[in-house]
Amino acid sequence: MTDERKRSHVHRKESSQRKKTSSIRREMFSEEPIPEESRKIIADFDKIVADVRGLSGKQKIALFGLIKNLSHQLTDDRNSRRLGYMNEAGYLSAYINYFMWWNLVRLTRLFANLPKTAFESLEKNDNPVAIDVGSGTLTVVTALWLARPELRAKKITWYCLDLSQTALSAGEELYLSISARTIRKETGEVSRESAPEILPWKIIRVKGAFGTKIKEKADFITCGNVFNEILQRNEMPTDFLAKKYTGELLSYLKDEKSGVFLVEPGDPHSARFISLMRDALIRQNYSPVAPCPHAEECPMAGRTHGRTTNAYGKNAKWCNFAFDTETAPKNLLKLSEKAGLPKERAGLSFVTAKKISEKDSQNTVSSGKKSAGADEKTFIRIASDFIRLPELRKSGYYACSRFGLLLAVDESHVQPKNGELLEIKTPEELSERDKKSGALIVRI
Repeated sequence: MTDERKRSHVHRKESSQRKKTSSIRREMFSEEPIPEESRKIIADFDKIVADVRGLSGKQKIALFGLIKNLSHQLTDDRNSRRLGYMNEAGYLSAYINYFMWWNLVRLTRLFANLPKTAFESLEKNDNPVAIDVGSGTLTVVTALWLARPELRAKKITWYCLDLSQTALSAGEELYLSISARTIRKETGEVSRESAPEILPWKIIRVKGAFGTKIKEKADFITCGNVFNEILQRNEMPTDFLAKKYTGELLSYLKDEKSGVFLVEPGDPHSARFISLMRDALIRQNYSPVAPCPHAEECPMAGRTHGRTTNAYGKNAKWCNFAFDTETAPKNLLKLSEKAGLPKERAGLSFVTAKKISEKDSQNTVSSGKKSAGADEKTFIRIASDFIRLPELRKSGYYACSRFGLLLAVDESHVQPKNGELLEIKTPEELSERDKKSGALIVRI
C-alpha cells in the first residue's frame, strides 16, 4: 500500500470513528462558513485601509512603533493610556491596521459558526434595531456583515455608541467601503459614496459613554472589547460591576425576544467578568446560546487571584477559546512580526444569549438537570487544546457540560478542536475525577 493510500485509509477510519462517537460536531472557528468574497476582503484589509485612509511614507515607518506602544498600553502598561487615545491620528491608525484587523479575523470566524438562534432577534423582526456599545471603528458591525450574508438584506438600524467621534467616523468609512465590495448593481460596482443609499443597514453614530441614552429600544445589543477597558479604570468589586453593567445593558433592550452578544480578550480577568455577566443575564431570563451547552452554573468561572480554587481544591479554569493563526492573512502576520508582536494563537472569551419567557426559563433549568443518564445525548463544549494523559496512556480535553467541568478522554480518536461543540452519549455513571483539576472524567 502506498503512503498516499495509507493516509487515505487512516483518514477514512478516523472519520468513521468520529461519526460513531458524535452525531453532531460544530466547530467554533472554521473558515469554511465565511463567504469567499468576505475571506478575500479580510485578506486584503490592509489594501482597503490604504485606499480609505492613505498614510504617508513617514507615517508607515512610524506605524510599527505605534502598534507596539499601543499594545503595551492596552495590556501591561495600562496606566499610561489616555481615555481618548482613539482620537489621536497615530494611535487610531495603529488600532485600525493591527488590532481591528486581528479582531475581524477573530469575530468573522466566530460569527460564521454561531447557530442561527444567536441572531434570531435580528432575523425575525422586519426592521430590527441594534446597538453596538463601545463601537470604536465598527469592528463588530463590519464582522457581522462579512460573516452572516443572510442578514445583509435585513433593514437593521445600528446605533454605534462610542466616546470617540473620530473612531466612529473612520469605522463607518471602512464599513461602507467593505460592504460596498459585497454588493452589486446592474450598473456594476457600488462606490463607498453611494453605499449609504443602497445598503439596507443604517448606521447612526452616537458620541457618548456606556449609559448614554438612545432614542429607540433595541432588539439586539453587542459589546466588543468594552468591559476590559472599563474595569481597568474601576476599583469596585467585579461581581458588583457585572450586575451593574448587565442592568445598564438590558435597559437598552426591548422586553421580549431580544439578544445580547458580549466578547472580550481571552484573559482570566475578562473571562471571569463574562462569566459573571452570564450569571446576571440568566437571572434576568436570558438563556445562553453559545458557548454554553447548558444554563447551569459556569464550571469555568475563572479566578480573581492566584489563591482562588474550585470546590475540589484545584486552581479554577477560566472560559476562553483560541485557534492557530497559521491561516491568518499573510500580510497581517508580517505586520505583527515587524511590530514585534508575533501571534501564533488568537483567543477570546464570549457569551451570546437571548431573552426567553419565565415559563421557558424554568423549563431550560429543569432540562439541564445533572442526574447522569437523564438523556440519551449530552452536549459538551471543548474548552482546551490537546492534553497528554500519561497515566491513562491517552489524550484528552477539558470540556464544559451540564454536569460541570469534564475531562474528555479521547478513546475514539475524535480529535476535537478548541471550542468545538460535541454531542455524546450521556454517561451512565459519573464518579471518576481527574486528580489535577477535579473534573469529572468521560470517554469520547
